[in-house]
Amino acid sequence: MNGAMSAWGAIRVIAGREVSVKLRDRAFIGSTVFMLVLVTAATLIPVLIQQRVPSIRVAVQGAAAADVVDLATQLGHDAQDSGTALPPALAVFGEGGLPAADLTSVEVEPGRDVQQLVRDGDVAAAVVGEVPTGLTVIAAQSVPSELDVLLRAASSELQIQQAAADAGLSADQVTALTSPVMPSTQLLEARPTGAVPPELLVLVFAFLFYLSVLTFGMSIAQSVVEEKQSRVIELLVAALPVRWLLAGKVLGNTVMALGQIVVILGAGLAGATVAGQGEVVRQVLGASGWFVAFFLLGFVMLACLWAVAGSLASRIEDLQATTVVMQVLVIVPFFAALFTMDSGPVQRVLSYVPFTAPLLMPARVVLGNAAPWEPVVSALVVLATGVAFVLIGARLYEGSLLHTSSRLKALQAWRASR
Repeated sequence: MNGAMSAWGAIRVIAGREVSVKLRDRAFIGSTVFMLVLVTAATLIPVLIQQRVPSIRVAVQGAAAADVVDLATQLGHDAQDSGTALPPALAVFGEGGLPAADLTSVEVEPGRDVQQLVRDGDVAAAVVGEVPTGLTVIAAQSVPSELDVLLRAASSELQIQQAAADAGLSADQVTALTSPVMPSTQLLEARPTGAVPPELLVLVFAFLFYLSVLTFGMSIAQSVVEEKQSRVIELLVAALPVRWLLAGKVLGNTVMALGQIVVILGAGLAGATVAGQGEVVRQVLGASGWFVAFFLLGFVMLACLWAVAGSLASRIEDLQATTVVMQVLVIVPFFAALFTMDSGPVQRVLSYVPFTAPLLMPARVVLGNAAPWEPVVSALVVLATGVAFVLIGARLYEGSLLHTSSRLKALQAWRASR
């Protein structure tokens, strides 16, 4: 028991050292701050832009033009309060909801050049016409999208009212013509829906895993070779078993990687909460459980091999050669997750392969095409592979850590550890 406690105490000391070094690393701090700013901006800026109501000045010339702009102004004002749906005639064609906008009409006397007002920038656009079917919208380079939708909606509604009056139709008859009953939808294999598309959540989780494993993996390898170059490793090995050093290094970097992921996700969720996107928060929290579990398993599985890649090098310049295999083991699964986004036999098979399972099994859970037992089995496969890699990595690490004269090959390190 005392030996076990001594081992755990030593591992904690090494892990604490890794954490303290990382917290003082400017590159780590800078990358974390950059990701926080990026995630927060990506969460808040679109919401702030959507909440901004544009103010648009419109020149009006002609009786029908005045009526259309007046109705468009009312529709834009109503949309600010309740997101007014389009008039039935436009809704039939799938135009969606009306945009909120503050329209200000500027009446122009007949015969006056409205085009000059547009050229001078006094108005964003001009509407000219005496009848609803003969309106012309004049703009310098393009018509503001909000104005374009509101004018088309107002013009359509006025034309419907005029046609109904000419035909002597009642209000109920007009409603029956312009508001047909839409067909109902039945989904045989419904996929989860929410404020964020499931595919986007999969992409975000895959990117976070890829970025963390690659960044921290290279950091582990670099710290190992720096300790070898500075001869610090000889002092550490003289005081502690090599396997304890490896365990502490992996534990410390795992804690930092998980902490960084939690901070980044927390910043994004906080931004979504402030922006009133409660549905986004619930959706991400519901999908993040298995992602965190597989992130831990996948990171630990590969962290030992990153340490081995560093121990095989005798100087920093050798890292490019000794870590190339590890970079492939990270990059290939990332692109495999991207290219197998759609459910299918390839995705199902790869979700049980240890290198791709940490990305694809959480993806299947989010996309809703995994049975409840499948992530458990996949996690056990990754765990078993991780245990094997830890044992193999520990032997290679022990056989190469004190070799400082030249770059070693994995087979040489394996033989040296006997």
